[in-house]
Amino acid sequence: INLTTELHSVLSCVSMKISCHLYNENQKDTLENRKKLLLLYTSAGLAPSIQIFNSTYSGVFYFRMKLVTFCSFSMHNQSTWTIDIPRRNITYNTDIAPIEEWFVRFTMHYGLNTFTTEGTLLDVLREPLLQWLLGKPMQSAEINALIPDVINITVSKCPCANDVAIIALICNDTVHGITISGFISRDTTWFNMTDSLCKDCAGLSLVNIILTNNHLIILTTLGLFISQDLRYPTERILNVCEFDDYFSANIWYNVQCLANKENYEGEKFRFENFYIYEMGREKRKKCNDPYTEWYSCLPYRFHGGKTLSRRVVTFLIDYQQNTGIGLITVQNKAMVSVHKITDHKLNRQTKFPVFWFPDPMFLPFGMFFHPGSHFLYVYGNQVWFSDDGGNTFMLLITLENETIIKTNMCVYSQSITFVTDKGSIFFAKAGLERYARLTTSRYNVFNLYYDHLGSLNIIALNESVSDNDIGFDGPLSPQYITEQQILFFEHIPLNGKSRNIQKSRFYDLHKGKVSIGSGTIVDVFHHEYPPQYLSSVIVDILKKFPFESENGILANSLSILKASNTTSALLSGANLFKPSDVEKSVVIPGLSSFMIVKILDNRTALADATMPDRVPFNKNFTSGMWFVYDFGTKNGRKWKITVDSCRYWVRELDNLPPNAIKYLDLTKTYNFRFRVTPINTAYPIFHLPLMKLVVGNPSLFIVKTKDYWDDTDSYTMEFSVTNTFYKQGKSSIAVVVKKASLVCDVSTIVITLKSGCSYSKSMHYISPVSISAQSWLHGDPIDQYGFKLLKQLPVNYRPPSKLGIAVPLTDNFYNADPSKPRMRDYFAGSKTSGAYKQCANKSTRAECNCSDNEKLSFFVAFSDCKEKALRMKYPVTKLPVHFRVGSENGYTPLVSPFLVTVTEVNHRTNWEVAGMDEGFAEKCINAAIVLFSQGSELFHFRVATIPGVSFCNLHDEFQIYVDDAPLAFPGQYLVSTVTAVLVGGIIFVAFMMQMYEINVWNKVKNKMRKKNKVSASETSAAVASTSS
Repeated sequence: INLTTELHSVLSCVSMKISCHLYNENQKDTLENRKKLLLLYTSAGLAPSIQIFNSTYSGVFYFRMKLVTFCSFSMHNQSTWTIDIPRRNITYNTDIAPIEEWFVRFTMHYGLNTFTTEGTLLDVLREPLLQWLLGKPMQSAEINALIPDVINITVSKCPCANDVAIIALICNDTVHGITISGFISRDTTWFNMTDSLCKDCAGLSLVNIILTNNHLIILTTLGLFISQDLRYPTERILNVCEFDDYFSANIWYNVQCLANKENYEGEKFRFENFYIYEMGREKRKKCNDPYTEWYSCLPYRFHGGKTLSRRVVTFLIDYQQNTGIGLITVQNKAMVSVHKITDHKLNRQTKFPVFWFPDPMFLPFGMFFHPGSHFLYVYGNQVWFSDDGGNTFMLLITLENETIIKTNMCVYSQSITFVTDKGSIFFAKAGLERYARLTTSRYNVFNLYYDHLGSLNIIALNESVSDNDIGFDGPLSPQYITEQQILFFEHIPLNGKSRNIQKSRFYDLHKGKVSIGSGTIVDVFHHEYPPQYLSSVIVDILKKFPFESENGILANSLSILKASNTTSALLSGANLFKPSDVEKSVVIPGLSSFMIVKILDNRTALADATMPDRVPFNKNFTSGMWFVYDFGTKNGRKWKITVDSCRYWVRELDNLPPNAIKYLDLTKTYNFRFRVTPINTAYPIFHLPLMKLVVGNPSLFIVKTKDYWDDTDSYTMEFSVTNTFYKQGKSSIAVVVKKASLVCDVSTIVITLKSGCSYSKSMHYISPVSISAQSWLHGDPIDQYGFKLLKQLPVNYRPPSKLGIAVPLTDNFYNADPSKPRMRDYFAGSKTSGAYKQCANKSTRAECNCSDNEKLSFFVAFSDCKEKALRMKYPVTKLPVHFRVGSENGYTPLVSPFLVTVTEVNHRTNWEVAGMDEGFAEKCINAAIVLFSQGSELFHFRVATIPGVSFCNLHDEFQIYVDDAPLAFPGQYLVSTVTAVLVGGIIFVAFMMQMYEINVWNKVKNKMRKKNKVSASETSAAVASTSS
């Protein structure tokens, strides 16, 4: 039962809708069968899931498990699971830029790994090339008319999205097609670029085309053309350089994906570090702006300044070690020269000693780095590879009368294909010291293409390549070493076309292959003794090799006699031999084996010994002590050599995505673990390491490794990578399973490590109180004592300045509303300061379009939208401020050795950090920052780390509103002054009265008595008058 086959999907501007169904391979894929499987697995609580991931991102989405009703159909008519994933759940970005194409993996419930189906997901809105119309669109009929004139096909893939490729037909016109599905579906759009390149195009023909991250580079017979930056569609192609003789021009480009570009990547050289070299010309002619700066890729002369004939075959840039690598021929000898690069120029001193290829017959044709890794390959009539940046090389392939002229690589599967001038196709894996011959193309015009998932196809035939038998017509003689290992000796051919061949046909090509399906070739030896045998191979026995059990001669006895040749012997017995026994081998366990080379009569045969020193002359061997094997060719070759099946299962124990990218900040350490489990091997191996580690730039990181065998007979390698140097750069680390077969899905795992700041690393303020986003936006939370935790900011609020609350001087508005008057806009300084951000050139607050995230943000860039602030009661003393650092690995506290600076965004100065000066603070964090504030209202702080202990410029902001403060200046001081004057005056008057003995109290009492007497007299007179 499967989900579906390999798929290629695209991400649109709104959402991605997916329907998924199960089908049984043994039944017809009918609607009824789909319904049955849907009900079966849904009732068991299972539904599909989709994982979307690339080197830095991974997300899992689940299909709806419940059965739903669609329109007028009942749930019984449902045959698929469905999911609708909004674009924002995958990515927020919509800008045009080189981005990684996502991988998608469908499984029946995430984690179970059942019914797994893989595919790709391409963001067509952001892919730069897809935004351009590079020429006049062409119909299929016009393409068919051009096919007879096509002399070659060239294909160039997008470095970050291999399903996006451009195919160019080399003919009299400049015609190219663009695909977004790796040529799997018929979606190729064809264009004629001739009119886009020139007005007078007489003699124009395409030579080569290269698609880089941001440019399309076209080499033609009339010159070099480079597009404008693909991120800014203008449909304009620039003619950069014109050549008098285009046959002497070439173009080289070291593929790298700049989707996660750092500031040290892609900026050292113009137009993404590719170089052009015209043979015999040191200066370029007619090179137009802006590409006017050219640098020589020829190294300095050797041999004491002697003038030597030199030709640059290929020149590449090693992005990891910052070196220029030149493949050069000097006086018909090939060499590789590696130079450090300073200010875009090659240093005079080589980084490594010059490597001269030892074989004078080696004719180099090109050189390339496997994308993403640090494996360097040089190819021609031989293939050499280096894993240390060009210091040393190892021979991989040797060809006769053929030269490799094309190569193609896949980042996902680490695969490499080589195509010769005779159409032979060879296959290898990055880092493995083995290869296979796949097939020979019967087409004169073709090219190979790897899509993003690693599927290899022939363009434009859409035909997959397959493995071939790489055996040869020649007799072999087996020689047992142990029960688990056997030697096969290659004998000089005795008949047929191979009779005159005196050169061994066992090569390193055969390492790791299976002979006759019963053993694995582990090593190849070339030797001159015994003289009848050209070479031999050691084979680990997987299954016992069959001998001729039905041969009647095995029932007889065998005698071994001396022959005139010291390395040959006479085999004698009664009616043993017949003419068809030539090239068969007689095997005697524990002694030398013999290949029958001539039948003298039916009783005697001449044979060549594989081990002449262990021939038991004049000894008789009865039936059961000797055996006959037929590894010859006279009776038809019954053996073959093919690529072995995968016998090593690799498991990455940290759930890394393919080609993962990890960022190492200063003092940061990453730990990685890989396990290899042998499966169906000849015998258990406990003394040999099964993996090796290849570091692209060893000077950038400290790598420590540990390996061991565990109780499950599995080999485990653990290694840690630490960044202890304040140096930016990148390095690949390749984990290579040395004995892995070429058919293994995973044989090399490449991890890219960048010394720098991860895009996901950030610093976050930890609020002293926990308040939900809903409460921030719509609530009015209080603590257990009834104290309000948030302060609603006034409209168009600006914090005070050092001149007072009524004199704001900051440019930052909070809770901005252009339709209402500016708050505290009394003085000239306040009127000339202050500027809106989101609300600039808006008439109302609604037009500011403040989102909830902007209202919650503490950053000053969103101050217009900020409506509330955390409320504190005056005075603020010993306020601990905590931060944490978030990354893809979770959150960690921001502590030592980080140094931070604390500033107030609005330039307020009446605050301080414990132990530091007011207004600005620099402090090493051990636990927390302790703030003191003597002011009131809003404080907006910005805390940032100091460079030197991290590559990240971490910072965050937070705000507090100090409320319930005493009267602001000058009210408090006026009240205090008046009170002091009154109290002082009273004390002064009392002192003077005491000094001059003035008894004010007595005078007051006397005055009161006199007043009372006068009042009594007046009262008596009135009474008397009344009586009368």
